[in-house]
Amino acid sequence: MGTFWTEVQLLVPDRNLAPSAHAARSTIARMIANGGEVSRREIVASTGLARSTVDGHLQVLLGAGLIEDAGMGGKAQRGRPAQVFRINPDRGVVLVADMGVDSTRLAVTDLGKTVLDQRTLDVHVDRGPEVVGEMIASSFEEMMAELDIPPSRALAISVGIPGPVDSHKGVVVRPPLMPGWDGWEACTFMASRFNCDAIVDNDVNLRALGEARALSDTDLPLLLVSVDVGVGAGFVSESGLLLHGADGAAADIGHMRASDSSDALCACGNRGCLSAIASVGAMAANVSKALGVEVSSRELVDRLVRGDATTVNVVREIAALLGRAIADLVNFCNPARIVVGGEVTACTDDMLAQIRSVVYQQAQPLSTRNLQIMHSELREEAGLIGGMISGIEQVLSPRGIQYHTRPEGSDMKPLGRK
Repeated sequence: MGTFWTEVQLLVPDRNLAPSAHAARSTIARMIANGGEVSRREIVASTGLARSTVDGHLQVLLGAGLIEDAGMGGKAQRGRPAQVFRINPDRGVVLVADMGVDSTRLAVTDLGKTVLDQRTLDVHVDRGPEVVGEMIASSFEEMMAELDIPPSRALAISVGIPGPVDSHKGVVVRPPLMPGWDGWEACTFMASRFNCDAIVDNDVNLRALGEARALSDTDLPLLLVSVDVGVGAGFVSESGLLLHGADGAAADIGHMRASDSSDALCACGNRGCLSAIASVGAMAANVSKALGVEVSSRELVDRLVRGDATTVNVVREIAALLGRAIADLVNFCNPARIVVGGEVTACTDDMLAQIRSVVYQQAQPLSTRNLQIMHSELREEAGLIGGMISGIEQVLSPRGIQYHTRPEGSDMKPLGRK
């Protein structure tokens, strides 16, 4: 497929700490994954570890096949070229699934952030977790077989789910848009199926992570607001960490009460939620009411592209309401960048312009002094990229390093939770 996502960055832990051996190896492996080709002297200078200590960690990573010797090179300005190391793309693959309500995008990537294959499954979540989960797993097996990659080389699987996920157990919890999925043990299913670590997260969280890691540190913290079948958000801190909260419910803004005057029934059972008022379906329903004819979500986008006055007016009104909710979030978490994603936002500037106007007017001056409110740069790729990043970071985490460098015969099991 080609290399598409090599510029997105992994999070490298604080290098000035005195870490455990596994944590030190994790830091070194992520430095190499980000740097392309990194020399021993660069690792010593960055980590502050002794050369002999770095040599020992490099030998363990080389022995596990996670990195490889890339010959002589490096960034030295004078003297002999240095020995450099790079991540080993042949060590194994990370499987990524970005689930939507009516389709799921899949990707197989290597540790070097190269996309080996992609495909889309046209399957609606109302078919239930057993059917959809089996289709995702079977498709991954088919993709690996076509790439001539044995199942044993699956290093991690990362799944984005359009609903709440318990961050301790990797279990889907009462997802409003996914009836029948409550209690599905997504991580356990995937970990046991592929005998590798499984990471499951909310889909908007992974989109936020993808967007954040494609930007510089000066663009963080980042708040991503997704306007789609529902309304959701994900927040990445200034240190590059995805905010989950105590149980994984952080930034679930879709079920904030958005209007005391609205009695619109939300899929969660409450009335007046942001998702019930500002989702794409709600916009289409309002346009239908204004025109006196049925307008689908697809037709809503087409009308916006054509600049239909009634449709644009409805979207601007809803964008103003959404802007007020975002202004409250800006006052609370003070992001450097807000990314507004979704097809309705991407197809026109009307919605984004209205959101900007309201946020800059209603949020506090200090919170908006350097605030950028932008379209998504990664668009439909954001969820896959975020999932890839979470998967690779799991493989190269201290726990992942311990697992992949464990002695033969070890009874250490794959991690079947988030």
